[in-house]
Amino acid sequence: MMNEDIFEQAPLPMLTRFQVGDKVKLLTFPVGVEPASYQLDVAIRHIMDGEFEGEILRVSPVGRVLTTHRHFEIGGFVEFHAANIQGMAG
Repeated sequence: MMNEDIFEQAPLPMLTRFQVGDKVKLLTFPVGVEPASYQLDVAIRHIMDGEFEGEILRVSPVGRVLTTHRHFEIGGFVEFHAANIQGMAG
């Protein structure tokens, strides 16, 4: 499971009260052997004391990625805070 420290903080906090089942967007800091940033669509699966756990539904590299190794996989799980949520996913 990925740690919340790899996600960028949203420029403005969202006023939405998130619930299990909501789909949200996260943006990572550059990660991996050949660092790249990713935008993730994540479905919230668990909420506890302001911390979220979600399942990755979509992985989109941001910018040019020079490696075929993907740091994130669909179906994987990540942990994050509400401040990391960039917006709602479709």
